[in-house]
Amino acid sequence: MSIETQSCNIDPKHIRRVREFLLPYGVMDFFYSIITHVNRPALHQFKKLGRRLPREVAKARRIICSRDDLREFRHRYLTHFATTDITYKAYFNNHRSGLSVWGAPDLSDNKRSQFRRLLEDYGVSSLAVWHLPIRHHPGWYSEFVFVSDLGREALLRQLGQHQQQIEYQLQLFACHFNELCISELNPIVNFNCLSDKALQVLKLTAEGYSSDEVAQTLSMTESGVYYHLERLKDRLCARNRVQLISQAHTLGLL
Repeated sequence: MSIETQSCNIDPKHIRRVREFLLPYGVMDFFYSIITHVNRPALHQFKKLGRRLPREVAKARRIICSRDDLREFRHRYLTHFATTDITYKAYFNNHRSGLSVWGAPDLSDNKRSQFRRLLEDYGVSSLAVWHLPIRHHPGWYSEFVFVSDLGREALLRQLGQHQQQIEYQLQLFACHFNELCISELNPIVNFNCLSDKALQVLKLTAEGYSSDEVAQTLSMTESGVYYHLERLKDRLCARNRVQLISQAHTLGLL
């Protein structure tokens, strides 16, 4: 099975710390990413980030994952079940901040039995999603997806009874993950909204290269460099190069 999403380059001790915190609440494992809210204003213009289509989400370059085979579980759900599961929309598109403990997917009988086998294959009894808004990034959310061997009601009870202290700690963990991995997790890069060439032009410009120097370094025409810069300014809602570079730093692109 070809899985496009890889794990972030992060010291396992940071992941282990989160997992150890969650275990007493019935959460065996988790994966973490930054997602976008489809109905919120943003600091940028990328249509792809406003759709949240399952097969596009499955193509994310990176996530933070406490157990490597969860990447496969995530991929199989997104590519085989999410497009026909209306609970995908409820939990992942029209989401709210805070905790949602996932009910059974709304699927046909055949698909439902296949999904049960998927859960059994990975030792999963129930799932929960926790969304946290990210400061300074309108429309961006930290997303923890929890995997549990408890039933839905038991997991809901465990998490619900301690919701305030769990959310406080998750905010700290999310800030730490974002600080360590923002260049990999920011949605613009993670969901392939910019070409590698555009990112190279942006980085060299931020380093002080002139358009002529960028063109020579990347074996491009100068007009090609101008094209990428103008397109970047439009996409990142920047009026000039100084604002473009500032915005790129804010969004974790540099």
